[in-house]
Amino acid sequence: MLSLAEAIDGWLDFLAGERGLSDRTLRAYQTDLASFTAFVAAEGCPWHTCDAAVLNRFLSREQPRLNHRSLARRLSALRAFYRHACRVGWCPANPALRVRLPNPGRPLPHTLSVAEVETLIAACRTPLERALVELMYACGLTASQAAELKVSDLQAEAACLCLRDRRERERVVPVGEWALAALAAYLTQTPGLPERRLFVDGRGRPLNRFAIYRAIRTLAERAGLPGEITPHTLRHSFALHLLEGGADLLDVQELLGHTSLAATRIYARLALVHPSSG
Repeated sequence: MLSLAEAIDGWLDFLAGERGLSDRTLRAYQTDLASFTAFVAAEGCPWHTCDAAVLNRFLSREQPRLNHRSLARRLSALRAFYRHACRVGWCPANPALRVRLPNPGRPLPHTLSVAEVETLIAACRTPLERALVELMYACGLTASQAAELKVSDLQAEAACLCLRDRRERERVVPVGEWALAALAAYLTQTPGLPERRLFVDGRGRPLNRFAIYRAIRTLAERAGLPGEITPHTLRHSFALHLLEGGADLLDVQELLGHTSLAATRIYARLALVHPSSG
């Protein structure tokens, strides 16, 4: 019986000659199976009689140091190799067909600490920048929601904001005093009719969501904050800080406008692993 290294070399020669795969692809397969070769040697298990349990142990050992995509590539290489091995009679069955990768789960979102949000706000140089950041963080707005706001949507006396979803359903969210103060300073310099868009540039043109993305990214770079900071980073931070402050998950769901509580539970997961934001 061929050794595993000899079998892999034979398979790679087949792929190069019969399938015409590139050197890059062949090297990737070789790399993916090199760790499996070492694993089989350490286990003392003949490679041609490995079952799904052995392959699962191998992938479990690999999982802590690989992301889900790399782990999936390992499994794909194993399936392809054992498929060839079965075709040429090296082993009786393909054990990799019974192996399934664990569900990686929804990745946790990137958030800012309270101190980092304050640093972002401190980097604002204009009333528009300050009002935009303060309101988006205070209300957990998406870039599209912020872009579509009208002056009349802000009810300063009632300290609230009227939002509409894609189905034109309205909901009201509270606005904190810091955001109200920033908006008052901004609107003093840029007064407008009630039906005018709330956030406009120096020429009075409404900011679209792309302009808002650019504004937040520019502010984050100016503030020296690491990672990719987007409007959604502020929204995620808003939700996390509410939970850390003692808010109920149902309240956070309502403030974010989630139709399902399942979408909000990711912040409960985040709160369990996130260091204190104080």
